[in-house]
Amino acid sequence: QFSYFNYKGSYTNWQELGRWSYDNLLKGRDKLPEATIQMVKELVKNEKTDKGKAKKIYQYLQEKTRYISVQIGIGGFQPVSATEVDRLGYGDCKGLVNYMHSLLKAADIESYYCVVEAGSEKISLDPTYASMNQGNHIILCLPLKGDTTWLECTSQKIPFGFLGDFTDDRNVLACTVEGGKLLRTPKLVTQTNLQVRYAELTLDKDGNVSGTVKTTFSGAQYDNHEEFIGKPLSEQQKLLKEVYDIDNINFEQIKYAQKKEIEPVITENLNINIRNYATINNIRLFMLPNAFNVKSSVPELKGRTLPVYINRGYSDEDTITYSLPDNVIPVIIPIEKSLKNDFGSYTIKTFLEGKKLICVRKFTLNDGTFPAESYTAFTQFINEVSSSDRLKLVLNLKK
Repeated sequence: QFSYFNYKGSYTNWQELGRWSYDNLLKGRDKLPEATIQMVKELVKNEKTDKGKAKKIYQYLQEKTRYISVQIGIGGFQPVSATEVDRLGYGDCKGLVNYMHSLLKAADIESYYCVVEAGSEKISLDPTYASMNQGNHIILCLPLKGDTTWLECTSQKIPFGFLGDFTDDRNVLACTVEGGKLLRTPKLVTQTNLQVRYAELTLDKDGNVSGTVKTTFSGAQYDNHEEFIGKPLSEQQKLLKEVYDIDNINFEQIKYAQKKEIEPVITENLNINIRNYATINNIRLFMLPNAFNVKSSVPELKGRTLPVYINRGYSDEDTITYSLPDNVIPVIIPIEKSLKNDFGSYTIKTFLEGKKLICVRKFTLNDGTFPAESYTAFTQFINEVSSSDRLKLVLNLKK
């Protein structure tokens, strides 16, 4: 039993808590002005499917509303009415989800108001212990026939149907008229948390590098780079210098393209130059062929007692081609390394094709929980990757 700001109730499980939340916090707060209901019907009249209608309504929500935080009193648990959000054009996660639910209802589309513990670390609601203290965010679930769709209603940029790493892969509480239901959000998986990069660079006789870099980001890696979209050029340059942590790098041109689908993709196109990237010493030139993706090492620890937990898996693929200057003798000792274990896989290969030096790197890290005794193997894997990423190449120069 509990009492909170004159609201009283009791529950022993998630079904009862969800029912109490619906009856006391949500019921009756989804009413909309008749003009808005008619606007919704007009908005979706040409859409043939419920999913198409929902997408159209979601775009309207993103264009009309913005996020504010409401955490005072019962407002920390109860949404502002849909009528108020419709009038004001803003709300917190509770208010915006309730408003989207109301707009969908006007189009006869069912949806569930869902409580989730949001954050980059995946934390699920405990199925064995119901509590109002679990959960810090609200999202919306559309149980479309054979095509359940989830919506994050606080962002004006996020694509329809994409939750991102803020709320993926965890148990949530759907508050419905029948009571609470524990559902699970979709997982962003290792194979689709992709970063794929192709670089075409020219190395000149003084060790300077210039050229183009094209990178695509999807899954959780899309999430990591969405903040770049729409930023002023000066801000983009500042952010890129943190990502491409290379001395003397300069971004001459920056372009982003966004594919805003349920499985969204960001494409980054850069024109760059790097002064003194390679070091010249008499008749030798020293350079790091793996320019853009060097894995950091991890500390070695003895006597670890806690499991090794990798929160999220991902895959990186880099292909860098350098056009070499005429004063380079096209002969090298190739770099080649391959690793594979339970934690992931890694390959790197550097070779010559005529006057072009090519570096191909692929790295995959698997998510999961591993025994404490496996930490030594984990550190060995990551540190071998880190060492291989840092291997420099020696090129001989013509006298």
